[in-house]
Amino acid sequence: MSTTFQSCPGCDSFILSDTYECPECGHVFDQERAKTAAAQSEELKSQTMYDTCRKCGESVRSGLVRCWNCNTFMRKDVEARYEQMQATPQKIIFSDIPKEQRTEILQTRDRKKYVSRALDAQDDSEFEFTLRSGDSSASIATGSGTYHETTAASETPAKATVTQPLTEQPKLKSDTAESQPSDAPATPDDAPAAPAANDEKKSEEAGVDDLVGIALQDQREHLRRKKQKVEEARSRRILLPCTRCGAWIRVSQDQSGSTLRCRQCKAPFVVPQIKKKEKPAAGKQSKAAQIKVTWINDVRLHIVSPTDVVLKPASLEKSSETVDAGFHESGLHLVKYAPPAKKSLFGKADGPPDVPDQRKQVREHIATAGTIKDIPVGELFTIPSENVSKVRLIQPVAEAHESMFAGVPVFGEGRIAVYLPLDLPDNKQAFLSFALSEYRKFSDPLKEMFQMELNAEQNGVPATDAYDTLKCNLSDMPIQSLKDVLYYQNDPGYELEVSGYICGTCGIAITEESRARKKLGGAGGKGLAKVKCPACSNKFGERKAYRIVKSPSDSETEEEEDVSEVLRPKKDPTEDNKAPSAADKATLAAADLQGAWKMISIAQNGDFENPSDTSAAGIVFTIDGEKYTVAAGDDVQEQGTLTLNTAESPVQMDQQIGEGPDAGKSHLGIVRIVDGRLQNCQAAFGEARPENFEPQKDSKNTLAIFERA
Repeated sequence: MSTTFQSCPGCDSFILSDTYECPECGHVFDQERAKTAAAQSEELKSQTMYDTCRKCGESVRSGLVRCWNCNTFMRKDVEARYEQMQATPQKIIFSDIPKEQRTEILQTRDRKKYVSRALDAQDDSEFEFTLRSGDSSASIATGSGTYHETTAASETPAKATVTQPLTEQPKLKSDTAESQPSDAPATPDDAPAAPAANDEKKSEEAGVDDLVGIALQDQREHLRRKKQKVEEARSRRILLPCTRCGAWIRVSQDQSGSTLRCRQCKAPFVVPQIKKKEKPAAGKQSKAAQIKVTWINDVRLHIVSPTDVVLKPASLEKSSETVDAGFHESGLHLVKYAPPAKKSLFGKADGPPDVPDQRKQVREHIATAGTIKDIPVGELFTIPSENVSKVRLIQPVAEAHESMFAGVPVFGEGRIAVYLPLDLPDNKQAFLSFALSEYRKFSDPLKEMFQMELNAEQNGVPATDAYDTLKCNLSDMPIQSLKDVLYYQNDPGYELEVSGYICGTCGIAITEESRARKKLGGAGGKGLAKVKCPACSNKFGERKAYRIVKSPSDSETEEEEDVSEVLRPKKDPTEDNKAPSAADKATLAAADLQGAWKMISIAQNGDFENPSDTSAAGIVFTIDGEKYTVAAGDDVQEQGTLTLNTAESPVQMDQQIGEGPDAGKSHLGIVRIVDGRLQNCQAAFGEARPENFEPQKDSKNTLAIFERA
């Protein structure tokens, strides 16, 4: 059985359609029902909930007809009526009315006329409630909303019928109009059915207050309400075809997204998601003019007393609250959200919703009101535009004597902190602390809207990603070493990898490939710190060189549409042939190619849109310095040397084959790395080098795609 809901115009909550007052915001839908319910509530408060049985003394709930312990009548009027019925039993009236003229017998339905070709979906949780009275039965299936009724008129005696008002069958509304066939004979006006009808009416009036009459009235009302709900549910049904047997299946809007079964072939199917358009509330004002606010989510806010600060690294790292920072022409605004209400064992307790829901409410309120004030949830801190110039850098500070905390990184190693000119009680002060990527997002609108710079670069904060180029002492290969690596290591938005190792004494560097080839520090390099440096013979140390594998900007460009994993399409292998993004167009260095690469696909004869999958072949392309090896499993198929020209765009790479079936020949090609995958486009032997990675069906160019092994 489906349930209908209505949207509250006060708080946008979905509540039952028969609710007269919203429990969330108190909006009244039906004034009359609200007054009646209030009066009934006051009346119930004044009544006692239990009565005492006059015979056995047990406590019986008020309103019960009999005592649950001794079966004594609790209502004297019902007891008197019961004794009257026992003393004067009702007479049985025998009638000689022909069968075709009897009005108290329900005609059998024409099943061929009323059975629909559409079937209700079968839910695994559906169950049936059956009510029987006399010779007829009515059944309502609450799971799918199925309603049906059957009669047993054929079992009624042909020559005599029993007219007994107290046990009258409940007549359904639909049966009075729909169940009578069009060709059924009409009842004559002079038929002797009128006396029976009059007797029935009198008996009904006399037996309204008796126990059996009350039960029958309740039974009829129960059936009527059940049928009405089923009809309401069917009016909102949607028809879907079964993919197996072709039968049409009825589903309701409330079943969207659920898995049901076809009632005919029992095949499961998923109901598509159904999105309803919400009607705008009556009298709701149009949206105010949109205001431009630049938001930075999840920034750490520290409210501390300077006299309580312990001067040691990271002493204030955990004493922080998460806020959202919003930049607007009116100033810098900070929104601190309320702690969400904890969920109890039986559901969610009263209190603020989760932070994402609070954030949505705040920003919808700002967009509607056109101003940043009086937010519905949380706490708002505002720095007016004229005071934004008082924001200053606190950590790091190059000169320790100019630092508020004597140069100690109390907010954590590799973090940047600024002072906020907020008027707080008890002489407390407010600070914001950032990771490197968060600070760059914070400084850009600060400079754009308020023409203010914090000069963090002059105090050691890297403005851009910069590298030192080192040279491997064993293979002469260049090594990229990221500058100011401490800021990147403490920023979860960056992903780094080791590009080499640096001697702590003399400063020489070696690549990971060279270390592995010489087996310095063991197979995994765990003992490299204690190995003698090949240049100065001192212990090598644990200093490492890093390079960036993934940055926050890469994560933003790779964001996909918010769909479920089931509906998300698989990656098209031809996407690797598309033009790279701006991040992929950076100059490719020789160190980026070092290591082992596994071939996953290859496209030949310029047809790059239809590559062949080679991931199962186990072909590995290994680059070690200027040498390369192509192997399939343990079988080495080709060896040679590489020449890389990074000054050209795209980067050019020549392969001089030294060993293999094509020894003495050279491949002329171009290379690039897109989304961490190496693309090597080569021309056939003796032909010109490819100019780009676009498909060329008239050529013999080959495009091979590799990923890190």
